[in-house]
Amino acid sequence: MKLTCYNDDLQCGNTKSVERDVYSFCLLQLRSAKTYLFTFYLLNFVRVKSRKRNLLFLIVILLSLQISAQEKWTLNECIGYAIKNNLQLQDAQLNEKIAGLNYRQSKWNLLPGVGAGVDAGLNYGRSVDPNTNGIVNTSFFNNSYYLGTSLDLFRGFMLQNQIRYQKFRKESAENNRLNATDDLAFAVMNAFFNVVYYEELLKIANEQKALSEMNVRKTQILVATGLKAQTDLLEVNANFEKEELFCIQTSNNIASSWISLKKAMNLPPDKQITLDIPKENPVVAEVVADIPALFGQHISWSPYIRSFESEFQASQKSLNMSKAGFFPSIKLQAAYNTGFYETNKDADEQIIAFNSQIKNNRSQFVGASMSIPIFSKNSVRFDVKRSRLASEQSQTKLDLAKQTVQYEMEENYNQLTASWKELRQAGKQLEADTLAFQAAQKKFDQGMINAVDLYTIKNRLANTTSQVLRSKLTYEMKKRILDFYKGERFWE
Repeated sequence: MKLTCYNDDLQCGNTKSVERDVYSFCLLQLRSAKTYLFTFYLLNFVRVKSRKRNLLFLIVILLSLQISAQEKWTLNECIGYAIKNNLQLQDAQLNEKIAGLNYRQSKWNLLPGVGAGVDAGLNYGRSVDPNTNGIVNTSFFNNSYYLGTSLDLFRGFMLQNQIRYQKFRKESAENNRLNATDDLAFAVMNAFFNVVYYEELLKIANEQKALSEMNVRKTQILVATGLKAQTDLLEVNANFEKEELFCIQTSNNIASSWISLKKAMNLPPDKQITLDIPKENPVVAEVVADIPALFGQHISWSPYIRSFESEFQASQKSLNMSKAGFFPSIKLQAAYNTGFYETNKDADEQIIAFNSQIKNNRSQFVGASMSIPIFSKNSVRFDVKRSRLASEQSQTKLDLAKQTVQYEMEENYNQLTASWKELRQAGKQLEADTLAFQAAQKKFDQGMINAVDLYTIKNRLANTTSQVLRSKLTYEMKKRILDFYKGERFWE
């Protein structure tokens, strides 16, 4: 096709040469947005006028920047962004930090507690002299200082069990965070492949719609020449409108899948990204796995299972903490006191100096106390029973989690095997349906079959094509899940 000049914007001596040069120029700009200086050379080569040249150069720069600004995100990049920005995962990380603080606090509880205090007051009227404990009727100022410490020597091993309890809770929070990361990765993967599926399905639908549109034009000509009946045209039009509706529905599904992907990633809704989809077809082969052995391998490291195991171990320590209420508690205490009192006077009725009183009024105390539980309205006994039932619940949840993982593993392996078989057979069916449609299209053009027969074969071809796409994506997803059961986090 020649580039014909209708005005003086391009001074063309050789239109073929100009067309080739302009095409090369545009291709260069699409490939790289950094070679702007070479643009002037190309524009001068095709002899564009100065004002038009500058305008065209500016347009090309903007176009190149827009193209280069389109980010292409791989599956692993989407997962990595989600791990850094997902709000639910951030909440799991905060829970892990809180559990770590609780664990550290439980260790500090073994140390003695130290407290200090200062009192100052002015007494009026009839009051007790704090120095002599006698009754006086004069106003006076007093000031006292206190330093005390206490240490739990024995509380039925409450503190030791509390440390282990908080340790298991910390491990549970860590595993919950790892499990939330794994769940998020697979949620992003599902949303990613949903976008890929619907976008590829839209391409298939548009191809089918284009074929229907071409058949509409052909049928209109054949009806006009009397080679086709009006009913064939109505049937072809009806199928074209049906495929137009399917394209609209698929476009809506694309929009919904994009929303799910951006939500999982915590990506701004107005941010536009492009998914980087590998063009080469993955190697599809039958996968054989020993599910019982794989299950035993998986639960040995699975953060999902280990979180339930940690919760069960924590519940056992909580039970021991409840039993501590049956034992006596022994506490060691020590205190240091001193003070200043205006009522403390010497033989000359002069108030003794502050420094002297602080030194002379010192008192120390060292002692131990023991508290023996006798009857507390059966509260300790009921606490122990509740803790024991809670421990049994934790054991049940652990068993249920293992059962859930085992059935999920069986189901995913079955779907992987089924998708491999379906993909292999659907590929053969696609070849057969493609040949059948090509033959049917020729027969329809020659008037040997009607529109109903043509679209029966055409719709079968479209269904087979979408089945191949669905089976391929299902195989890719389930293969990643099976690799995850083996301990391979494909996004790392």
